[in-house]
Amino acid sequence: MNVTIDAGSKGDAELIAAALPGRPEAGSWRGYGIVRLRLRHAHEADDLLSALAACVEQHSIGWARIRFGEQERTYKARNMRAS
Repeated sequence: MNVTIDAGSKGDAELIAAALPGRPEAGSWRGYGIVRLRLRHAHEADDLLSALAACVEQHSIGWARIRFGEQERTYKARNMRAS
């Protein structure tokens, strides 16, 4: 299963990639940060959702969207960092 995580910047994507298992690489596309990875089993997505939500809060990332299969979820930090 292919998974794509979008974020507001490459820096945000790098923070997210560092928090995920397997240490995927972060890149950028059209000014947005992007992390792409592949899962062997659909149930592994549950761990990614938890890790992404925790990372967004811990680093006060403005937003991050994860897409896999037919699902899409967006996470936003409750206390965003000052720009």
